[in-house]
Amino acid sequence: MSLLDELLSKRRSIRKYKADIPPAEWIEKMIQCAAKAPSPSNSQPVRFIRIDSDKPRDSLSRAMADGHQKLLCAWEKSRSPKRLRNRINAYRRFSEFMFTAPVLFAVGTIVDFDGFSKKLFEAKLIEQDSRGDIDMDITTGLALKGFILKGEELGMGSCILTAPLVFIPNAEEILEIKEIRIKCFITTGFPDEIPPPIDKKKTAEIYRKI
Repeated sequence: MSLLDELLSKRRSIRKYKADIPPAEWIEKMIQCAAKAPSPSNSQPVRFIRIDSDKPRDSLSRAMADGHQKLLCAWEKSRSPKRLRNRINAYRRFSEFMFTAPVLFAVGTIVDFDGFSKKLFEAKLIEQDSRGDIDMDITTGLALKGFILKGEELGMGSCILTAPLVFIPNAEEILEIKEIRIKCFITTGFPDEIPPPIDKKKTAEIYRKI
């Protein structure tokens, strides 16, 4: 098995970390790998914002608690199935660890990116900029893959979180970030757990020829 195959096979989302803070140079190496990801027209729009101080972490934590309550209130008025309420509670519970993780990043893309689809839309050649957000999401995912795999190579774990942004729709405002649209959060550090193996789809299930 190659090193890449090994890293891909053993990678798991880590939610429990040791208290040790990873060396700054290791984090920078992970960021460097993220920066090498392909992007539309080599625009390199992805940004990593490390959230170190207590104030923004506490503000995000309070905002998530408020967002959680608002969703529960909306659920009560909607008469939706009970399982949806349970899911709201579960996603909040599974996200809270991020506020105590050794390293926490908000990851996003610049908001003023002029992509191909946007140019066509501005020229009124198409009815809407249908590709802009999709291209940015793909680019963010590619950057995160490099970040995660380099961390695995260094013996660090990580976990990507998007659910908190459902509870905290104004994360950019809380973090006082105007030029970046946050796509997700990601934690990293030295793992303090060994999650069990999980089943992945076979090649035949995701691949076909037409």
